[in-house]
Amino acid sequence: MLQKIDSILQELCLLPSLSGHEQLVSNRMRECFQSYGLKVETDVLGNTITCIKGGDHTRRVMVSAHMDSPGLMVKTIDEDGFIHFERVGGIPEKTLVALRVAVESKGGYIPGVIGVKSHHLTSAEEKYKVDRYQDLYIDIGCHNRKQVLDLGVKIGNAITYQPSYVHMANSVVSATSLDNRIGCSLLVLLAEWFSKNPPEHDLYLVSTVQEEYTIRGAVVASRMIAPDIIFCLDAEMATDTPDLTGAGEVTMENGPVMSMYNFHGRGTLNGAMPHPSLVRLMEETSQEAGIPLQRVAGIGGLTELAYMQTEGKGCAGIDIGVPFRYSHSCIETVSLADIEKTYELLKQALSKIGPDFDYLSR
Repeated sequence: MLQKIDSILQELCLLPSLSGHEQLVSNRMRECFQSYGLKVETDVLGNTITCIKGGDHTRRVMVSAHMDSPGLMVKTIDEDGFIHFERVGGIPEKTLVALRVAVESKGGYIPGVIGVKSHHLTSAEEKYKVDRYQDLYIDIGCHNRKQVLDLGVKIGNAITYQPSYVHMANSVVSATSLDNRIGCSLLVLLAEWFSKNPPEHDLYLVSTVQEEYTIRGAVVASRMIAPDIIFCLDAEMATDTPDLTGAGEVTMENGPVMSMYNFHGRGTLNGAMPHPSLVRLMEETSQEAGIPLQRVAGIGGLTELAYMQTEGKGCAGIDIGVPFRYSHSCIETVSLADIEKTYELLKQALSKIGPDFDYLSR
């Protein structure tokens, strides 16, 4: 199973997919779903949706994971051929200097680097300062503006971290865009299983767009599907590194994470708490299956569930995450074993939702 997870995850991580520019990942998700004999729909925003019909068509269960990544966008091109950019989503500025990037062009994506002043020419005052992204630039090897334009690089084109996927020790991988190709890989695994073992309910597997930007893709998808129950899959920040001592109890290689409370608190005033019926379901399944289930509660982030949960008449929802390190950087890191444990837990929990499952009870 780890080999299968590794193969799916690597393929998805190596596809650039800036928020609003998810076509490459969307196309691959479509192909994966179709390979299991499933019918796939792509809505006008780009959400990729498949439905596995079960015995009880009155109940709809939606499992979502976003396809997009934070990144950059071409803002201006100067006369000397250097590209200046705007941030899209939560890109940490301190990670940008000397970074390899991929820039959208008419022939696909071309490599570039974010320039860094030579150490030998850096003053003492500059040495410990984080450069503002507005002062940075991308070098793609061109000598003037015309050469850049001739390559098909225009204002508004996508810029992502140069896609990478590196195997480390103990089935751990470091890659770009693990947030949230982890969730997308889980959707593929669930599609394979439930295409052969249909659930009792109608199961919608949805890979969504623009989560890192405005979460509008998930809102439109949930409005269209009108689910009764939502499982929102994402990566969850592990706090087991030396710089995060005391910040939480989420650790890598200790299984999936159930969010008990998240709140963005920076302008959106939005977040989500899980529905009690789904908390009980996950805890009972965890105990029966012998799969550890971690808990997290914190401020500073949110997921698609915060907005999907209030659509229509309201949905019973829960956030399930896979622990990972170094969020929104180009070296996000995850244990493949945690993805496997999360898949097994979700597979069994989703299979237990039958006509008698009381998702209205608190």
